[in-house]
Amino acid sequence: MSDVKGKSTSGRGLTPKQEKFCQLYIELGNASEAYRQSYDCQDMKSESINRLAKKELDKIKIRSRVDVLQQEHRQRHNLTLDNIIADLQEYRDICMGRKPLTITTVVKNAQEGTAQSVNTECFVFEPTGANKALELLGKHLGMFTNKVDVTTDGKPLPTVINVTFSDEPA
Repeated sequence: MSDVKGKSTSGRGLTPKQEKFCQLYIELGNASEAYRQSYDCQDMKSESINRLAKKELDKIKIRSRVDVLQQEHRQRHNLTLDNIIADLQEYRDICMGRKPLTITTVVKNAQEGTAQSVNTECFVFEPTGANKALELLGKHLGMFTNKVDVTTDGKPLPTVINVTFSDEPA
């Protein structure tokens, strides 16, 4: 794979450490931890590791490789946006009591040596779960966007004080 120490000849232009960083980032979902496990960080502060991990992730070659690995990961696990949205909607319906939840209980009879499963349907109300599902669905649809003031370039509006003087008594 490499003929010079630390240099890759795999065609992607990544060093073995960079490739390891990309793989670990996909596995862990944490750039700083992926950096710690890929590079020698023994004498480094957390802030330095965080900064270097971000810098590594911002490199075009690294970002491209991570994008490819994420796509492979999605295909391998058969994850699509439609599947995730359908699951969130089903979870929302269960948490809001719109759809029954089936609980399976296994009843064992030791004397006869048998086991039988019993399904029980119940309705639950789990507001925290429903809220999270609705929040994620809303974010996906772009319903909760931060409002940005485009008229002042992010600067505070100037303070205007109008003072009027009049010679006439009130």
